[in-house]
Order: sequence, then C-alpha cells, then structure tokens
Amino acid sequence: MSTEPVSTEQPVVPRMQLNPTVDPEHDKAVPSLLPDASPPAVADEVAAIVDAAEMPSATVVPRRGEMVEIPAKAAPLDADLEAEIEAALSDAGSLALGDDSAQSAAETAGSASFVRGDTELEPGAKVKGRVLSVHGDSVIVDVGTRSSGILPARNFESGKLPEIGTMLDLVVEKYDPVEGTLEVRPAKVGVSKPAGDWNAVFEGQIVDCMVTKTNKGGLEVNISNLRGFMPAGQVDLVFCQNLEQFVGQKLRAMILEVNQQKKNLVVSRRAFLEIAATEAREEAWKHLQVGMKLPGKVKTLKDYGVFVDVGGVDGLLHVSEISWGRIGHPKDVLSEGQAVEVVILSIDREKSKISLGMKQLQASPWQGITENYPPEKIVPGKVTKTAEFGAFVELEPGVEGMVHISELDHRRVHRVTDVLKVGQEIDVKILSVDPDKKRIALSIKALIARPEAAPKKIDEDMAPSAGALYERKRKDPLKGGGTGSGGMLFGNPDGS
Repeated sequence: MSTEPVSTEQPVVPRMQLNPTVDPEHDKAVPSLLPDASPPAVADEVAAIVDAAEMPSATVVPRRGEMVEIPAKAAPLDADLEAEIEAALSDAGSLALGDDSAQSAAETAGSASFVRGDTELEPGAKVKGRVLSVHGDSVIVDVGTRSSGILPARNFESGKLPEIGTMLDLVVEKYDPVEGTLEVRPAKVGVSKPAGDWNAVFEGQIVDCMVTKTNKGGLEVNISNLRGFMPAGQVDLVFCQNLEQFVGQKLRAMILEVNQQKKNLVVSRRAFLEIAATEAREEAWKHLQVGMKLPGKVKTLKDYGVFVDVGGVDGLLHVSEISWGRIGHPKDVLSEGQAVEVVILSIDREKSKISLGMKQLQASPWQGITENYPPEKIVPGKVTKTAEFGAFVELEPGVEGMVHISELDHRRVHRVTDVLKVGQEIDVKILSVDPDKKRIALSIKALIARPEAAPKKIDEDMAPSAGALYERKRKDPLKGGGTGSGGMLFGNPDGS
C-alpha cells in the first residue's frame, strides 16, 4: 500500500533548537523543544511558557499505517512571550556554561554591604532579631533582611539558649557572601567562663581575667588557667603609666586574638570599657528626663563650666549654674573626679547635649528677698565687680545689688575705681528691690552727710546793693570819640 510522503517541514521556534530524541516505540528521531544544556528546572519553565501560549505542536509521532498532517507553519509567538523565553534561556545558558561572573558580582556587592529592603546595613548596625531555630552551635534569627542572621551559640551561657520566637537586640558584624548569611552578635556584652579550654575561647568574647604581674609591655593575666597578655595601651581608655596598681585585681576584658599553636591569648580591657560605655550611654538616653536629679562625676574643668558624667552620658554644668553666688572659675569649687549631685535643666537629643545645674538643688536666696532687704535698710556688703556705670556688691551668696556711679558720692565721680575696689567691704543703703528681675539698687552717698554750701562769690561789677539804681560817680565828659562835629561821630544829621 503506497502512502504519500509526509512533509518534514518544521515550525520555526525563536532561539530554540530542535534536538533529536528517540521514541522508544518506533525508534525514530523525534524533534524536542528543550533548549541545549538547560537544567530541568529551566526546561520545565520553558515548556510551561510554550503550553501557556497554546503553541502548535512541533513534535509528531506517526503510528504505523496512519497518515498525520503537520502544519506547514506554526503560529507566530507573541512578542512578550518571546522575550520571556529568551530571558529564561539566557539565564539557563549562563548556568549551564558554569559562568561565575554573576556569582562573583553578587559576592563583591555582598562583601561591601547588604540590603535590608531599601536600606543598606553596614557592619556595626543595630537590628532586632527574632529567633527562628537553633542548629548545633548556631542560632538562626530573622533580622528583617533577605538573608538570615547567624548568632553563635557561644554567646549564651551553657543551657540558656534563647527560645524560638524570642526577640533579641543584635549588632551586625559582617555579611558572608558564600553562605549568604549575616553574622551577628548580641548588642549587650555578656561574660563567658572558658573553663581553661582553648576551644572555648574566641575573638570578641568577654571574659574575666586575673592580673598576675606586669612586664615591659603590659600585664600578664590568667583566664581560667589560660595565660594571656594585656598590652599597656589596652588597659584603660587613656594610657596608664602605673600598671602596678592592677596587679592582683580581677579585670573584665575582651579577647582580641586567639592562637592555640603559639599559645597567644591577647585581651583588651579598653575594648570592653568602650562597649560598656556605649551600652550605658544608649540605655541612659532612654530614661533621661528634664528635672531628674542624678549623681555624677566631674570629668573635665573648663573656663566656662564643667563636664559631668551622669550614667555614661556627659552633660555640661555651666559656671553660672554651679552656685547662686558668683564664681570666677569652676576649679574654685570643684575638682576632677569629684562626686556631685546635679539636676537636668534641658535635653537636646538630636545634638546629644544635656545642660545640668547644681544651684537648683538649694533654695534660692531670692525667696523672701523683700523681707530680708527692705528699702532704707543699711546692710554690709562686698564689692565683687566694677564697671563704667557702677559697682556690684554682694549682700549674701547669690544676692547682689548694684551701686550706680551717681550713688557713689555727692561730688561728681569720673571713675568707679576712684571710690571702690574689688574685694572692698562697705556698708550700703537699700534704695529699691525688684524680686522678679532679681535687682537691688544700692547707694553709698545716702550714708554720707551732704557738705555745707560754699559762700557766694561777690562780683565787683555788680551793684553795691540789691534793688538800688546805679549812680555814676564821675561827672566829667567822656574822653575820645571827638570828630570836631560837636560830638557827632558821623557828622551833623542835618548835613552841616
């Protein structure tokens, strides 16, 4: 029985090759729509795309004795579909060829920073993490990124691992591009006890160490029977000259270097103090409020005031807020390291500035000032300052009045210093008191008797007696001014 030849024309598929496969039933080569060297996942994706487009079948398996007509031309692909297939094939091709360029680019980008949504997280950034699971020596946490956070279990005490769902305050250390994870550590430092095992110590661990002796470069310490070394520059926040004072003391420090082969164990107390100070500062900012009374420690003295440490936060105690009385320099009443009690006057969280006061902890001397210093009362005082317009006189600590230059003496005073000197003790009279403006007007001349009036000077040209007419004593004609015109200086008026 003769049959007509079957058309072998195949439909054109963009950017795809029809690879021959073997039909197990007929042992004939059958075209396939799988892309070259494509992984199964990509092949399935392409097949799904083709099926979704209802693409005419390009694979024909004729049965014996049957004639099958194959369309001469397949329906054209949609432009969007063609682009999607091309993108899938291009991705598959790069994976099939083992191109590491994409992975290298990802690793390069990941080593610099890692993305948390639209925000980049840098090493040292603080995040919140929810415990997802615990696997072996690692705690897996969700920190809100595409990558999970890995928290070593050694950061927790033995048998006290966090439960699933626990929220933790964490600090990002680095991004691991190979594993695609973030390495994190607890935000709050915890103290570990290595128990004398080199495998139990690691860099960044907080431990307690006993100082055994000093050497040329620092301190020799003992950490759970492991010998360690603390360089002199790592003993305190500032360089310490006298290291002998630490011998026999237990210090808390951070491990900087661990080398079991060389038996090197380097620790730093300074690193721990910096972390502890940062934690204390952040914790203090959460609770500080205006009006709070706090204990503090004087750190540094300046001409304009004192910086006081209040729970890890430095505040400025202005010289005018130290005492109600006048103070020339803070060192006159305070010293570095002195314990003081202060009150918060103002807080600027954006600029991280705090204003402190000390005099507010004492009653203001201006309370009841009108009763203590009524007008016309004479009180003693001490000159504290002179100016061009007058002098300031302290009546008691925190209460000053001013003597205007016009109230220094009955006579005219050109310079205040001609009458008063700083430190001079005098008596003054109260003229007026303004408690709202904290002003007291004083006078010195009110205590000085007014001098007697000087006799009036008699002018010889004046009349001999008041109210009497002046009578000319000389009767002779006046001399001079004659012109021969009968006494007329300018001639006779009638023209003669």
